[in-house]
Amino acid sequence: MQNLGKLAWFSIAFFLAHQACAGSSQGTVSNMIIHSPGIVMFSAGAFSSTASCNTAGQWAISLTDPVGKPMLAEIMSAQAQGKQVFVHGYTNTCRDWADRELPSYIMVY
Repeated sequence: MQNLGKLAWFSIAFFLAHQACAGSSQGTVSNMIIHSPGIVMFSAGAFSSTASCNTAGQWAISLTDPVGKPMLAEIMSAQAQGKQVFVHGYTNTCRDWADRELPSYIMVY
């Protein structure tokens, strides 16, 4: 039973530590670039935190990813309407472009 409590605390600490490594930004969509081979890069305000791999201070989405095209549609719609977005990244992941972070989710408000 005591080991179960230690495991629970370790799991919580591990989860929180990884969440701290994920970047987030809030603002209007700007500086959108669509680059071959189907990578969209964009800014969305200043980062409040960032992954260590994100040295460009931007986001990158692959259009071959199943959620890539819906995310592109969402950011283009937000940009066209002048709406603010909140973008949160995967934990320290720059999968689609080496110096730009991969979004986990994008919220338009």
